[in-house]
Amino acid sequence: MTHSPARGFIRTNDGVDLFYRDWGSGAPVLFVGGWSLPSDAWNYQMMALSRQGLRCIAFDRRGHGRSSDPGRGYDFDTLAGDVAAVIGTLDLRGVTLVAHSMGCNEVVRYLGRHGSARVARLVLIGPMTPMIMRADDNPEGIDGTLFEAFREQQLDRDFPRWIDENALPFLTPDASPGDDRVAAPDGAGVLAQGAA
Repeated sequence: MTHSPARGFIRTNDGVDLFYRDWGSGAPVLFVGGWSLPSDAWNYQMMALSRQGLRCIAFDRRGHGRSSDPGRGYDFDTLAGDVAAVIGTLDLRGVTLVAHSMGCNEVVRYLGRHGSARVARLVLIGPMTPMIMRADDNPEGIDGTLFEAFREQQLDRDFPRWIDENALPFLTPDASPGDDRVAAPDGAGVLAQGAA
């Protein structure tokens, strides 16, 4: 089946509209981003892989990007159900799941709840699984009070500023040609910030 570049919305069982983009044709690859990242974060990978004959799909997690924000359903069972909605609605079979950070938790939960019948491969990039926070069964995890302090002192005060200041570590000269926010390739750590 050939798919021209498409975007639209998929309605979940609880009525949330998930924005998705669908590029190329061939074996399907579904990208699941990290927390706070919309489907746009996968543009470079989707462009390159769709040119190589793969069908590339990415979606905005509920409450992110162009998807609706229901103010609920941010537990991993529901988020895994959203992955299932995308896979089922687009009838993806033999899909390669590519997930980053928090998205890794979602796809692992998807496999645990919905099985692997439609999945050919799994790629976990910078995974946070099985859990990042310290607990009795995860004594090496990070103290929860640090997460709370981070939320209060950084995210709750100025989330757009935090995103802007922290986008740089996700950009590299190879992945983002022409982006003047990227660190100098000589490793000197000099930023070309322009006049700002």
